[in-house]
Order: sequence, then structure tokens, then C-alpha cells
Amino acid sequence: MKFKILNIVFVLINIIIVGGIIFFNLKNTSEKLIFNEKNIQFSTNNFINNDSIKINLLDNYKSLDSLNADIETVYEIEQIISRIPFIKKANVYLTVNSELNIQVQEKKPVLNLYNSDYLLSENGQLIPKIDSLNIDLISFFGEIDPTIYTNLSNLSKMIIEDDFLKDHIKYIYSDSLSFYLSVNRFNYNIELGSLKNISEKLNNYKVFIASIMDDEILNKYSHLNLKFNKQVIAQKK
Repeated sequence: MKFKILNIVFVLINIIIVGGIIFFNLKNTSEKLIFNEKNIQFSTNNFINNDSIKINLLDNYKSLDSLNADIETVYEIEQIISRIPFIKKANVYLTVNSELNIQVQEKKPVLNLYNSDYLLSENGQLIPKIDSLNIDLISFFGEIDPTIYTNLSNLSKMIIEDDFLKDHIKYIYSDSLSFYLSVNRFNYNIELGSLKNISEKLNNYKVFIASIMDDEILNKYSHLNLKFNKQVIAQKK
């Protein structure tokens, strides 16, 4: 008898669980999400705004008011926003009231690719240039090889984040043999060689400058070579 009662209880529990799942799914498929531009949040908004997010969504949906408030739709919206070339990351979720919330993190530009339609992000990703947007960035002159995007952005970040280098370096350029830095105050250029061990090379340069600290002497140099490990080869005019 006790065994039969346990079986009945077990069956009833399963019926309740299955019924709850069916009810939840029916509720989700019938309930519509609520889109409000005020619920779009940006880490920065140099490149995009609420209107551009909405326009991108309307390119994929006829109406934002007829979308189901379910996981599949939320995931789809997140993927659409993430594909916008200015977006580094998007987080989309629904509140308990089915309001759509969108959190957007833009790509951060660190380098201007001169004679190109793109900037380079901190992660080595391309960002389309916008004519109306004026951002003060270091420029790179030379052939643009996608295989060096990450290393090139790392170099630019190191310069930007260093109190001495950010005011000292004018731009980055390259030829078929090497990468170079142009400086603001002096007449020499800096040869880096490849972009490997770039942190060590920049540190060697800073140590070299600190050891002299004399503008008259530094202006006598035409070329500084940092290609080699733990040394700076200085060439006079």
C-alpha cells in the first residue's frame, strides 16, 4: 500500500513538472518583448548610439514590438549587435517584465592606419573610420599586413600608456625590412626591426635617453638601432 502511494505521488510530481514546463513555454511564445531605447547602455559611444543599434535591429526585423520574449530571440539579437564592426562585446537580457536590456562595449581605437579606411583596436581588430569623428591617435605609415595587427596595436598601446613615450613618439612607420618610430623633439629615427620583444626594446630606449639627458648630444644622432638584444646602437650624423 505504501509503495502504491509513493508511486502515485511520484506520478503527480511529474505531471506538475511537465505541466509547468508546458505553461512556461506557452507563456514565452505568446509574450512579446518590450523594446525601449533608454535600456541601451554604452561603455563609450564614440562610434554608435541608440539610433544605430535600433537601425541595425530593424534591418533584421520588420518590427521590434512583435518579437517573442524568449531565450532564442535574445540570443539572436545579441549576435546581430555583436556583428556591428564597432562593437567589441554585447550583453543582451530580459527583465522579469520582458523588457529588453542591451549593454554594449565598443572597440577601443589605439592606432590610425594612415591611407586606409580603418583604425586599429586595442585587440588588433579593424574599426571603420567615421569622417565626423576626430580622435587623436598615433598614425602608422606603411604596408598593412593583417598578420601584424595584434603586435602593431600592442606597440601603440605601450606608447599611449607610457607617460614619457606618449609625448615623445610622433608616429610609427615601416618598410620591407623594419619598423621605425619617429620622435617629436629630435632629428633621429628609431629602428625597431621586427615587433618581437617590443617591450624590452622600448625600455632599452628609455634607459638610453635617461643616461644622456642632454638635448644637444641627442640632436647629434641621426639613427638609433634597437634591433639587437639589450643594446642601443647610436649613429651620429
